[in-house]
Amino acid sequence: MYRELIEKLNPKPTFNLKWYKDGDLYSDGDIEDILIKLIAENEPEKYADVILANMSWPTYYHLTHLRKNILNWYPFEKESSVLEIGCGMGAITNMLCEKCHDVTAVELSKRRATATLLRCRERENLEIIVGNLNDIQFDKKFDYITLIGVLEYQGTYTNTENPYLDFLMEIKKFLKPGGKLLIAIENKYGLKYWCGAREDHTGFPFEGMNQYSITNKGVRTFSKKELEDLVKDSGFAHSFFYYPLPDYKLPTVLYSQKQLPKNENMHNLQPYYIPDRKTLVADEMGVYKDVIENGVFEFFANSFLVECSDDGHLGRVTFSCFSTERKEKYRIATLFTDEGKVEKVPLNETEGAAHIWQGVKNGLALQKAGKNVLPMQLKNGRLVSEFVQGQSLEEVVLEAVERKNKFEVCRILDMVYQEILSSSQHIAAEENIFYTMEIDKEVNADKYGPILKVGFIDMILRNAFYIDGNIQWFDQEWVLECVPAGFVFYRMLVALYQSFPYVDKVLPVGGIANKYGLLAAWNEYNMMENLFADMVIDRAHVAESNVYRGGDRTACVNNIQKLLGISP
Repeated sequence: MYRELIEKLNPKPTFNLKWYKDGDLYSDGDIEDILIKLIAENEPEKYADVILANMSWPTYYHLTHLRKNILNWYPFEKESSVLEIGCGMGAITNMLCEKCHDVTAVELSKRRATATLLRCRERENLEIIVGNLNDIQFDKKFDYITLIGVLEYQGTYTNTENPYLDFLMEIKKFLKPGGKLLIAIENKYGLKYWCGAREDHTGFPFEGMNQYSITNKGVRTFSKKELEDLVKDSGFAHSFFYYPLPDYKLPTVLYSQKQLPKNENMHNLQPYYIPDRKTLVADEMGVYKDVIENGVFEFFANSFLVECSDDGHLGRVTFSCFSTERKEKYRIATLFTDEGKVEKVPLNETEGAAHIWQGVKNGLALQKAGKNVLPMQLKNGRLVSEFVQGQSLEEVVLEAVERKNKFEVCRILDMVYQEILSSSQHIAAEENIFYTMEIDKEVNADKYGPILKVGFIDMILRNAFYIDGNIQWFDQEWVLECVPAGFVFYRMLVALYQSFPYVDKVLPVGGIANKYGLLAAWNEYNMMENLFADMVIDRAHVAESNVYRGGDRTACVNNIQKLLGISP
């Protein structure tokens, strides 16, 4: 089967079997044959649809674009060489080939290596070596080595008295002077494990906390201190810790030792549990508030990504988050750097460049309209601005809500509405996009109010700073022409009330909508928002991700009752 697929597709990477010993020691089973066929028959941009049509955890895990988020933001040097240890089925290999000069991928399993070969079939700067790394002799050294979900298995594949330390000491020899090792691994004391989630490698809850004494599968993970010491003892003078959430396998955001999360950052986090929620005894999301406020987030982080080097300049990027639910050409990463900059980076350098440039044009147009806009520059395909320490407008509003200061909230909303009204020239009612798109057929100037020639539909509270009583806008990615000012204001309200439902208890959204004349067109605004979302959102990806996302408070209560011998 494999030979026929390889001959048919004629892949360009080098496939090196010199070190292969005719035995795949690591496998998910026959599902891998199905995955290889799916990879052979489809291009990467079609994977979201492929996953949805062949829904299973292995299919989702191996093919989802979320896997790349662990390193697609990382500032690799363009002319660098990378050794990817344990490439699996190529989830991040293609991305490494795109960002670096040459990639050498090592994989124990010939079946998985074949998947990588077919997945990266157009890459001429890739060599795939099948075999145990401990047996392979390299004829060069590397600028970077990636160890993503590999270190924890060295109790099985490195046959020494101290396999984890010896493995790291050995691979350090493959790095050039000043080269960097990137390790991704679960935290054995991750919060999800305290909440009862099954240990990722053994399937047993509380396995790590019992020091892996329940199953004895030859696998283990480490606490932050243990991993820090292990890296240091293996000869690396410096390390820098990142904290991917919900974990390193499917990250949507990465914090770091220089940029830890605040409570308000956690509202949109969506944890996931595999294979089910049957062992949960606590609500992970409900615990983060205390974890953060007590300053112990780093101990309880679900996963680590560690940058290791003898060179002290680590942690250039201190934070990154990803617009993961969008279609590929609209996906971007937002990075904070140690130089005090914020960078917007297209995750698809080819297709995403146009969207980044649109953001520049939108900011300039809003500035031309007399609005205060955070200055931005386009540098090497990245949108760069200064990091601002001030509060976001959203934070100011939420603080007022917590104080139940309705007057202050309404005062700020009035400011925002006036900003929207004066952001563009007003045009005739009949030019309203709701008529041209036939969302509404009867022209009614009173129903929609002022119509903007250009609607900056990202004028929402989280996209503005509040400095000395003035609003400063940023992140204006999207515009629609000929839209009601009310629709822009509607989008701002929806973003606020959906993210923070408790606002409705202090200031009911219906009252605000009525005050600004939005109720008459509310259904039409919903329709337009859905049409816009269809243009931007990868619906297949959202649907398949929702299969695994979220906790289950009822399951937690039932499981606790079972522990107490009480029938749920």
